Amino acid sequence: MGNSVNKYINPFTDFGFKNLFGKDYSKEVLVDFLNDLYSDIEGMRRIVDVTYTDKEKTRNTKFGKTVIYDIFCLTDDNRHLIIEMQVNSQLHFLRRAIYYLCRAIADQGEMGDDWKYGFNPVYGVYFTDFKINDMPERVKTHVKLCDLEDGKPLSDMMCLSFIQLPFFNKSKEECKTGFDQWIYVLKNLDTMETMPFTEEKAIFAKVKDISEYRSLNKEQKEEYDDALKRYRDYHLTLYTAREEGVEYGRAEGRTEGLTEGHAKGLTEGHAKGRAEGRAEGATEERRRNALNLLKAGMDLDTISSIINLTDSDIEYITNL
Repeated sequence: MGNSVNKYINPFTDFGFKNLFGKDYSKEVLVDFLNDLYSDIEGMRRIVDVTYTDKEKTRNTKFGKTVIYDIFCLTDDNRHLIIEMQVNSQLHFLRRAIYYLCRAIADQGEMGDDWKYGFNPVYGVYFTDFKINDMPERVKTHVKLCDLEDGKPLSDMMCLSFIQLPFFNKSKEECKTGFDQWIYVLKNLDTMETMPFTEEKAIFAKVKDISEYRSLNKEQKEEYDDALKRYRDYHLTLYTAREEGVEYGRAEGRTEGLTEGHAKGLTEGHAKGRAEGRAEGATEERRRNALNLLKAGMDLDTISSIINLTDSDIEYITNL
């Protein structure tokens, strides 16, 4: 299965994501991305190096969508961070993100009473191609443990950064910051013909080199083609389920609408019938009383003033 259409690989397949961020030859790519991602966090020092370790984990879903990498990063003030990167679309996503981040902290624990909880900070990076429930509707959201009264972070030991791709709709010309340029490239990479922003940021020339499909060897192409198939199957499954859900909802809506309409029609019909019945009964009673008074010798004008005869009542009585 060749990839004769797209020039660049899809960065959100498991192969594409690891190729772009999780290889020794792509260290500088990851460093540049992370520094642009964290550029708006006050007090965050620049990352100067990353170390890929044997703690790397890949937890695959049925369709191979989930990708998780534990990456040790070194800042320029010699602090170590563990970056956990996820790309997935599953139920309870926010809870899962928190769970995996906490597990990355717990995995640093040591046996015995001498351990003083000296764990390294853990920062999670989570890309999603869907809106996360209960999250602000924006592209990037950083989450830390904060004081609820003044909003100030209580600790730099953990941070979750969520990147919701559906909320990024900037054109290439509108991308002025490094972070915007990164998200534009990642979101559009597999449909591009040329790599943008290479004049503004030299790192994108590196992205171009390692993301071109033709630059992959035969084994890598086979691995990517397989990953791309799983990725497409996953999205086709989602699309099918969504369409079936919409059609089911429409059918349910039509059924409910007909049922409600029928019930409403019956209710309105009954109400209208009762109202018309009461009106007809009142008319018959009024005319019967008028006839009785007329037989008793009372003139029609007097009767009309007493029981408020209508013109049709008078016409009905005089024609008898």
